[in-house]
Amino acid sequence: MGNFKEKKDFMKSSVWKYVFLLFVLFSAACQESPSPPSSEGTEAKHERGHESDEHGEEDPHDGDDHSKEITLSPEALEGQTFQTVMVERRVIREAIQSTANIKPNEYKLTHVSPRIEGKAVKVIAELGDLVKPGQILAVLDSIELGSKKSTFRQARTTLLINKTNYEREKRLFEQKISSEKDFLDAQGAYQQSLAAYQAAFEALEMVGLSHEEIEGIIQKKGHHPLSSFSLKAPQGGTILARHISPGEMVSPRDKPFTIANLTTVWILLDIYEKDLAGVRVGADVRITVDAYPGETFHGAVVYLGNLVNPDTRTVEARVEIPNRDGRLRPGMFARASIASSASQGKQALVVPQNAVQRIEDNPVAFVEEKAGTYTKRVLTLGSEEDRYVEILTGLKEGERVVTKGSFYLKSVLLGEKLGGHSH
Repeated sequence: MGNFKEKKDFMKSSVWKYVFLLFVLFSAACQESPSPPSSEGTEAKHERGHESDEHGEEDPHDGDDHSKEITLSPEALEGQTFQTVMVERRVIREAIQSTANIKPNEYKLTHVSPRIEGKAVKVIAELGDLVKPGQILAVLDSIELGSKKSTFRQARTTLLINKTNYEREKRLFEQKISSEKDFLDAQGAYQQSLAAYQAAFEALEMVGLSHEEIEGIIQKKGHHPLSSFSLKAPQGGTILARHISPGEMVSPRDKPFTIANLTTVWILLDIYEKDLAGVRVGADVRITVDAYPGETFHGAVVYLGNLVNPDTRTVEARVEIPNRDGRLRPGMFARASIASSASQGKQALVVPQNAVQRIEDNPVAFVEEKAGTYTKRVLTLGSEEDRYVEILTGLKEGERVVTKGSFYLKSVLLGEKLGGHSH
């Protein structure tokens, strides 16, 4: 009985020891479980991540709109020719950049007005017509002109009669047949009629009639009312303005037609005061317009203003550009690059101008990664010289950019933005 009690007490003691051991082990396990990361550790991790990005080799343009890769399928490449050039450094002359407006050459601009008031009977010339000197623009009718022509005819008839009478009296006087008084009377009448004729003739000249037209009045060639006259082009050129309609009264104060000779045009620039030291008359200027991307027009500064605009702090400069093919049109917006006379040249990263396109008014170039794969780069441009433009940001030396075919890539990119193309 005693042994049984001892065994029972021993078992109770062992169970409690076992339970206590399990409790200790469970508590230790809870203390060793990982705690949540602290904010300090997270910030440190982010800092280490940023540090890695800054020193890594990833393209800084990745993930932004400044860089976009275009991959063309073999079908899209068919019929397309691409030419590339290497981005390189070369010496270029620094230039001053300016916006500009194209205007007609005002020294070759004419406002056509009649010299006498008249009513438009027929309007021949149309807006935009190319006319020659002396070409009829409109036919007008003038009561005042009709009266002057009639006076001229009468004066001429009187002159012929008095001249015949004078010559007859002169012969008779020389033969002692007629008296001196009759001779002098005939002579006076002739001189008076000659003066009246000359006054009537000059009155017609003053209203714009040529000697041939006046001669036509005398000879009565054709059937033309005395009140009819033609408004003619005083110079050749293009009709830039037409402010006349049939039936309208036109006076010398009006300007029914404006004619401009557009074989040369003016480019008006605003030069900032800080750039004046680098601009001189005769400086070479290169002009670009959006209508002809990649093309440059050449001219020279022909006038530099003497007054500074107090509002804009600029001085007006005028450039004259040959325009025999008429592609530069008055009113076009242009960009000008003026060769700076204060610069001796500098080493710069350059590409040909035909490698630069404009998308959303930003200059861009397309870098060839491999045949059929191109990356768009947004550029910051600097000076321009001849066929080259300075690249301030966006390209690296040694990269190859597309020249011929760059406009096609621009079209592809714009097509993707509109959702109309897939490659």
